[in-house]
Amino acid sequence: MLLSAFAYAHFMNIADPESSKKLPNEDAKAPVILAAFEYKVTDFFGDSSAMLTNYARNEIAKIPNVRKNQILTIYVPAIMQAQSGQRLRQWEKVAARSAAIADAFEKVGQDGERIVLKMPENLLSKTGEQQNIMLTFQPPTQDGLNKRKSK
Repeated sequence: MLLSAFAYAHFMNIADPESSKKLPNEDAKAPVILAAFEYKVTDFFGDSSAMLTNYARNEIAKIPNVRKNQILTIYVPAIMQAQSGQRLRQWEKVAARSAAIADAFEKVGQDGERIVLKMPENLLSKTGEQQNIMLTFQPPTQDGLNKRKSK
């Protein structure tokens, strides 16, 4: 990532002024986020559990209109743990927790075809990484996830 940033900075220095003005504007298009919700992992799950707490179910049910026509991205972080050869279990826990949240959203009306599960980039969490569950809603055309029309 650092190498990419260096290469980009170097390219910007050698690019002509006209190109330099155009490039940042094209890259600056941030994804549109219509709503975002952040929760502590401990509010949604027990210590080593992938079952939602009652608090989590209530929070999911309270999200206005469940935003049925929007894309929901669910991010569950990898949790800090001692490195004792349980690397696969950490990924299994993240996947199971993400699926539990997605299932709860489907039960309250969210279109399952518009749910995206975002996995952490690293197998093991590091200090300073996002340690909260993130629920993000985006417009339906975002990321090419348009609902297929029935024929």
